[in-house]
Amino acid sequence: MSESAVKLDPKVLDDFSDLYFKFFIKNYGQVIRYSKIIEEENWLKTLKDKDFKDFDEKDLKRLTDWFDNIVKYSVNSASYKKVIKFINSDFDVKAEVKSCNKKIRTLNKKNFLTKNSDEAKEILQELINQLLKIIEYFSTSQAKKYFPAKTLNYIIINKAWNGVSFLNSQTKNLDFYEDYQNYFVVPVQEYLQEDHAKDKYVCSTCGRPVKKLKYSYGFINNMGYDLNKKTSNAWNFKNDLYICPICQFLYSLIPVGFTYNMCGQGIFINENSSIRNLQGKNDLVFSNMMRKISDSTRTSPYRALSAAFKDEEASGQHAPLGNIQLITYDTDHYNFQIVPIVASKVLTKAVEHTYSVTRTGKVKSYLASLYNAGISNFRGVNYYGILDSVMNCLFNNTNLFSIIYQLELLKLSNTEGCFYNDFQIMTVIRMNGWFLNELHKYRGSKIMKIEENKLTKVRGCGMYVRMGYDNENKAKSLAYKMLEALRTNNIDRFMELLLNAYLYLDKTVPKIFIETQSETEVFKDYAFAFIAGLIGNSEKEENN
Repeated sequence: MSESAVKLDPKVLDDFSDLYFKFFIKNYGQVIRYSKIIEEENWLKTLKDKDFKDFDEKDLKRLTDWFDNIVKYSVNSASYKKVIKFINSDFDVKAEVKSCNKKIRTLNKKNFLTKNSDEAKEILQELINQLLKIIEYFSTSQAKKYFPAKTLNYIIINKAWNGVSFLNSQTKNLDFYEDYQNYFVVPVQEYLQEDHAKDKYVCSTCGRPVKKLKYSYGFINNMGYDLNKKTSNAWNFKNDLYICPICQFLYSLIPVGFTYNMCGQGIFINENSSIRNLQGKNDLVFSNMMRKISDSTRTSPYRALSAAFKDEEASGQHAPLGNIQLITYDTDHYNFQIVPIVASKVLTKAVEHTYSVTRTGKVKSYLASLYNAGISNFRGVNYYGILDSVMNCLFNNTNLFSIIYQLELLKLSNTEGCFYNDFQIMTVIRMNGWFLNELHKYRGSKIMKIEENKLTKVRGCGMYVRMGYDNENKAKSLAYKMLEALRTNNIDRFMELLLNAYLYLDKTVPKIFIETQSETEVFKDYAFAFIAGLIGNSEKEENN
């Protein structure tokens, strides 16, 4: 492998389909149901070796949950029905699962373990022996080859391409290993052996000579269309977006490069300065994703990306990932972005700045405080991740005022499903301040710098005003009015509300608001920090 290219021996193509699916099994296999069937083998053997001594309701619940949600679900799934023909075994796993199910229902009868301990032990002995045989069945070489790969076809590979080869619903060849090899690999082998001196067409992607206009990139999700059926999409009804077999083969490798979670989201860092840098940065994202995905399949690709900033910032890079193309995938849509230098610097600061969690004493970065922050059932999604929204804005060179406004408004309204606190709101406000400072520095424009210590003091001023009111509703009413003033960029209205509040308390208005009235963005960042204090508390830890 050189710095700008990868060279392969054509012999690698002979069994490439095996390498293709082994890659996905190795990298994603540990987070699917199949692996969870195998994982419980040691625990079941331990129960058997101890002769079920101290087996209690807690153990029974674990056994039942595993059987119902993993074993029984897997055996009854559509994937199992399509794969069973490739497993060379006379073992009737469906009959065994059905028998196990009856035993587990018996054990789960009220007080059965305590009132019928001898009978329960006999049932457990039979049950565990059956379950170990089921695990043995799923541990055979053929089962390891086909079961996890079949699952990953539909949760990883089809996120990149669909509708052809084994992902074509009309395909007759159910052996997806063989189907992939015939559809993507064999045409490449044939192409390399042919003479192309007289070919009159060229590949629209790489420019290689092509004998026939046969392949297109229409099978890539949201990147093309069927050239044979939609000729009206092309100039003069003549499509010229055909590709060669080699490019088609390379496009089938898109899911290899992307890092996916289990919820239809993916990310790819197109660091094209060299192959090594490209692989290194994406490996960082992938390793972080897989560490977190075992805790939650909802783990955001942006959360995984933050690891790249952390590790590369530690290596001394001034602006890691700056000016590098970032491709994200979410719910069947691709988004192409160039990571601005400003955004890269802001995220680096968010990694460098740390705080100590009060409850555990653990030191975390400001960016890490947003990992679990979000809103359920908001803006048409099951879970709206605050980190995702913040990074999207930064990558588009957009300030975070709209996010801050929404977070404070929902918090003020006591809206259900808000999994964040005022410290996390302040983290977004601080990041917005860094963004505005870096943006104006980059553009060469002069504004008053937003200082983090002043943001903290202004937030304290908001808390002071809240505690000065004899009625909590007065603070809420003031916060609502101030948020509306900021939403409409009405600085005069905000100052009027602020002056009235301090007149009521017979105190002097903080001079930072007097000094920044002429600089709207700076004023608003301090104003949002004031409101955060007005509506929140002083605890420095995030909600779980």
